[in-house]
Order: sequence, then C-alpha cells, then structure tokens
Amino acid sequence: MANRDDVSRELAECSDCGAVYAARQWPDGTIKAIGSESCRCGSTEFELVESDEGSGLSNEPHVDGGSASTDDAG
Repeated sequence: MANRDDVSRELAECSDCGAVYAARQWPDGTIKAIGSESCRCGSTEFELVESDEGSGLSNEPHVDGGSASTDDAG
C-alpha cells in the first residue's frame, strides 16, 4: 500500500467523455476518481487536467457535482 504522502490529489478528465472529477494519482501513475470506481459513462481511464496557473480564469467546463457545463446562462 502506498504511503499517504506518495498519493497526490488532482483534477482528472475522463478519457472517453471528458467529464472532470477530483482524483488521486498513485506513485505508479494510476489515476482514480475519488468516490467512484468509474466515470458516469462507465470508463475507468482518466487523464490529469493541466492547470492554467497565473490567470485565475479558465475557459474550461465548470465542474459541479460531476456534471460539466459550459453554459454561462445560469
């Protein structure tokens, strides 16, 4: 089992549908969504979301409870 200090919390995007989840990256590179075995689409493959440090703003989809939305009206 990995030491707690070896596991990092990240944002991860589903490789199939693009949904964004809070995730953990393990020392071997494995990325697992927190609180779920898979994405809502059924995929278990995730990629780390690259951060856009410095701007404070992003054109990325809004994440709210597992549902991604780009709708600005509401």
